[in-house]
Amino acid sequence: MFRELPPALANNGTDSHPGLRRVVSGFFNARRVTAAIPVIERIAQDLLDDARARIDADGEYDLFTSFAQILPCRVLMQLLGIDGIDPATLIRWSDASLELFWGRPTLERQLELAELVGEFHQWLTRTANSGTAPTDSFIAALARHRLPDGTLLDPATAVSACFFVFIAGQSTTGQLIATVLRRALAEPGLWPRVTHEATLAEAWVEEVIRREPPVTTWRRVTARPVDLAGVTLPAGAQLLLMLMGSGSDPDVFTEPERMCPSRSNIRHHLAFGVGRHRCPGASLARTEAAVALRVAARTLPHVRPLAEGAEPPMLGLLSFRAPARVAVA
Repeated sequence: MFRELPPALANNGTDSHPGLRRVVSGFFNARRVTAAIPVIERIAQDLLDDARARIDADGEYDLFTSFAQILPCRVLMQLLGIDGIDPATLIRWSDASLELFWGRPTLERQLELAELVGEFHQWLTRTANSGTAPTDSFIAALARHRLPDGTLLDPATAVSACFFVFIAGQSTTGQLIATVLRRALAEPGLWPRVTHEATLAEAWVEEVIRREPPVTTWRRVTARPVDLAGVTLPAGAQLLLMLMGSGSDPDVFTEPERMCPSRSNIRHHLAFGVGRHRCPGASLARTEAAVALRVAARTLPHVRPLAEGAEPPMLGLLSFRAPARVAVA
């Protein structure tokens, strides 16, 4: 039965956090991300070739469910050495976890989601305890990891670390890619420029992260007394950090509502957090989104947003925001 996850990464303020973070960061450092670019491009091209064929046949297509969601899952499986599971199943489990814990599901829906999340937890537990993971895989690295007291990492905490990494590496990155594609398609003249102007895709991704990050808020607890904007907070105060708002501060960004990829201070936002809990997968997320945009613009040069009469459906989750559909014609 699924229970509260023990402290591992985002929920960990103990002395075990730095070591666990190093294990995770080792799989997402700049060297590994750079080496993975050909893999990301290949997977993106395969998915978009299918999309092009479907658009030619049907006249329209949804780039969220067929591309933005699938690309980061398949890349994550490659980087972490995960096999023997269908990417669609991992996506379904990850999305169910987000909806159950950050959504507003009805009681009946909660029961459906809990069953899926339970399956996810059971699979993670079996995988972490199997002892058959390749030696260079993420699961094997967790199994070898020793805590500050010298003991091996316990299986429950290994499962907790996997839970956070799998959801962040799949769902939130897919949400970012969906928003990047939707905003790029709507920006006059941007789509054809992406394939010809060096670094434009990366700059556009950064502007989307600044203005519309997939993770909009996050909860934190003050480690010590602190004064914020004239308000004194005691140690242990619970905070809701408005990460999305950090990219719209007019004291930091001129005309923050305007998408401007040429900003000199384009990264002066907090969308990935800061300090010891800054997202360890930030470099991978940025790279995947830029590759996704560039390959999509090259492979589908003539697509346009599908006129749907109303705003596209959005993920209605606490702390997470992204379009649930990127329809093109």
